[in-house]
Amino acid sequence: MKKTVLFLMNGFGIEQLNSYSIYNANLMPNLDSYTKKYLFSTIESNATDLSSGYRLFSTGSKLALTYSLIDNYYTKFSENKNLNYYLNTIKKEGKVHLFLFYDNEKSLEHIKYFCEYIKTKNDKIYLHLILTSNNIDNYKDIEKFINKVTYDFKQIKIGIIVGINVISSINLNPFMNMFQNEIGEKWKEISKKISSLNASKIKPNNVKEFYMNEGFKFDINDSLFFFNYSYFDISNFIANISKINNVFDYCSLFQLNGVKYPMFSYPSSGISMNNSLKKIEAKSLFLANSKDIRFINYYCNGLKNLISENVCFTKTDDGINNNFLKSVIRDSNYDLIIINYQIDNVNTVSELTDKLGKLDSMLKVVHDICLELEVSLFISSLYGMQKELMVDNFSKVMVDFSLKVPVIVIDQIFNKKNYILGFGNTYTLANTIYTNINPKIDEEVLIKRKGIISKFLKK
Repeated sequence: MKKTVLFLMNGFGIEQLNSYSIYNANLMPNLDSYTKKYLFSTIESNATDLSSGYRLFSTGSKLALTYSLIDNYYTKFSENKNLNYYLNTIKKEGKVHLFLFYDNEKSLEHIKYFCEYIKTKNDKIYLHLILTSNNIDNYKDIEKFINKVTYDFKQIKIGIIVGINVISSINLNPFMNMFQNEIGEKWKEISKKISSLNASKIKPNNVKEFYMNEGFKFDINDSLFFFNYSYFDISNFIANISKINNVFDYCSLFQLNGVKYPMFSYPSSGISMNNSLKKIEAKSLFLANSKDIRFINYYCNGLKNLISENVCFTKTDDGINNNFLKSVIRDSNYDLIIINYQIDNVNTVSELTDKLGKLDSMLKVVHDICLELEVSLFISSLYGMQKELMVDNFSKVMVDFSLKVPVIVIDQIFNKKNYILGFGNTYTLANTIYTNINPKIDEEVLIKRKGIISKFLKK
């Protein structure tokens, strides 16, 4: 067993061409020197936040596992007890409102089959899109999805389009006014609206309500169904609707806060960090803020909320003491120590600059400890931020670290003379780390011996 440290600079990635330039060698001299001295490369990450980052790192799944569950089930919707309950609540004299929590185009076939069951009860169907992505690059897919529904699904009309942060907010008056009275911003030509949102750098999940087709005005005879793939809190919206139609028992695809009858439970994953650690008989310790521990634990245990002896945590809310860090790496019986550091919880460029400077100083501390103790050190990130930050009181800029993140390997054996880093993503990084600890894992990894097309190292 070889003790290994993984330092995660979550939110830090490779700057995209359209990004406001932040990173430079003077700001982060230690990181800059490590990229030149040690094995260094970039890997892919389609994650945009902590949750999706740890999901890919632990389970290898680029999408929430709920998508796969529906892929295998959508032709059997009629077998679901809660769906049949919902169908029996649909009134002929009303309309059907489907609230689709849209993240990607994968929903297209799911909605198509779902509507086959709905239209037997009522074919006046309005599809309202709740945009959940925090990635501006998703607008192209959103526009394509809307056009596909508009031209290929004649029984469905798109009504309101709104970001999840708006529908989850406390003040729902503008949205409710639109939903009840069809009063608000209307865009028939979606391409112009999408271009405007893109140019304004407004993230999809922050889009204010607008509508495309008339006739969706909410009536007490109408029914609602929430077509979601992830968990969100819409209890305030449910409370507002219930005041109008005096209905409290709503249905959804998966669990939502405020909805009583979900069709499915969230699936768990047989592939997880916990299971990989069990396989190599290793234990890990996370150094993380208390607010993040629940999410990290959930994904690292295969989308399960459980306590595992292989995935353990120490809170770092008050910072990380250097002596404590050294003692943990040197004396603890953990084979893998993961330092969860985040840079994306900032609102201004100056805050980010300050955070990157502190990150660089901490990198040197960890680097020096690992060299002294002859412990393997991996430096990387699970996702890169894409965020609009204030430069001053009058202007904002987009900082885009998305799509690719760095990987640096600092180890006595894996030198630049004999080894290189290959292609992969953060799940490949995870398997590389497990194999470095104990080569029982036989998966694709990043470290390759020069001139040899083999899966991994034989030390």
